[in-house]
Amino acid sequence: MNPLFVIHKHYGSLLLLLVLIVIIVALVKGPNTKLQRIVAVLVDINLVVGLVAFFQTVRPISWFHPILALAAVAFLHIGAKSEEKGKVIRCFSVAFVLLFAAWAVNASWGPVWFKTNFVKLPAVAVIAK
Repeated sequence: MNPLFVIHKHYGSLLLLLVLIVIIVALVKGPNTKLQRIVAVLVDINLVVGLVAFFQTVRPISWFHPILALAAVAFLHIGAKSEEKGKVIRCFSVAFVLLFAAWAVNASWGPVWFKTNFVKLPAVAVIAK
């Protein structure tokens, strides 16, 4: 298995926990812009790692995986600089749901409907052959 794919997979699981921590901190103590910005940048890094891993894998992925991940990144960056408690909680909660859905789309336990009914991005390694 591609090491970058493994890193992307496990790092993404950690990021779900970090997004949840930001939500809990915002609920309990109020917004922490430093933590919010750090988590948003860490998700950006995982997005880049996933993109590089995609170009080195032979496994096709659903279109919904990158679309949901990009939407989550948008919400994270919208809420990252905010000091408004409600906005941070809403943005990070929506991002959490979107990241979880992006994870589920290609997970073995994820909904089969995404894997069978939607166009998949062909892996670059398959195209090159």
